[in-house]
Amino acid sequence: MPMSQVRLISFHYFFRTLILLGFSSYIVVLAKSDALQFYIAPRMMIFVKVAAVVLYIIACFQGYMALRAYWGKPVTCECEQPVSRSAWRNTAAYGLLILPLLIGFLLPDTALSSAMVAAKGMNLSAAKTSITKPSIPSGENPSGQGETAAPASTPAPAIAPSVSNSETPAVAETDADLQKLFHADNEWDEDFAKIGMILYKKDTIVVKPEIYMEILSSIDLFKQNFIGKKIELSGFVYREDNMPSNQFVVGRFAVSCCSADATPYGVMIDFPTAQTYPKDMWVKVTGTIQNGSYNDNDIFVIKATNIEKIAAPSSPYIYPNFEPLKELN
Repeated sequence: MPMSQVRLISFHYFFRTLILLGFSSYIVVLAKSDALQFYIAPRMMIFVKVAAVVLYIIACFQGYMALRAYWGKPVTCECEQPVSRSAWRNTAAYGLLILPLLIGFLLPDTALSSAMVAAKGMNLSAAKTSITKPSIPSGENPSGQGETAAPASTPAPAIAPSVSNSETPAVAETDADLQKLFHADNEWDEDFAKIGMILYKKDTIVVKPEIYMEILSSIDLFKQNFIGKKIELSGFVYREDNMPSNQFVVGRFAVSCCSADATPYGVMIDFPTAQTYPKDMWVKVTGTIQNGSYNDNDIFVIKATNIEKIAAPSSPYIYPNFEPLKELN
């Protein structure tokens, strides 16, 4: 075999070795820095970590083949597709692998934010998944946090969620009454009904990240039973251009498998100085549940009594919980 052909084959194997080592190393870097959670759900991490090991093993084999080719020893059974001599074709083929690898190493690892919500739209009804019409949010100037609401809230324009304080919440004095209040119309809603009965007995409903979607879905399905109930939840601030100054959404991204399937869910907040909280700021909201509507969809609204700025959590996403009752008991 001509020396030029030997060097060409050796170069291809060596280059493949570097690319495979690059992907393996990138996964290791993400895992060591806890940034892997920005891209995949926890239950998928073990498979990605195993993939990193497999890629490393394949890279070692490719490196061994590169050395054999360089030493002039046979590396294949000569039954595989011969390597291309076209510089343009090789550049295009390897570029498809090198480009995402460079992007991964050079760009910062950050969680999804309001920019992605603006593209996908915010779900304000966890049970019915009714999506608001997205628009590009404008920047806001931050100011005070941890404020307490004034006795009366600012009147909202027609496009704002309507908040009703006059409706009387359902009352259950016995277990039988509670069963009637949380009657499930179908098998799918039975777990949400059980969650609702547990939440109903609590003085304050704390929306835990571990069962964020499950709690919001239960409140959404049986919202009339929770009118006036005190609630506490945290998330990032999102607002659309047409929202009034006393409204914003507290949201979280729900991830099933990876960030590609991330769906934003949130709750509308009514607070007199809501405009002082800029988009993507993480806040903890305390308030009461009220009926409301937005874009012709019936939703529940939190009439906030206190909003506190908090640091972004180390794990910003929420994930499906297949045993939510264990988190409540």
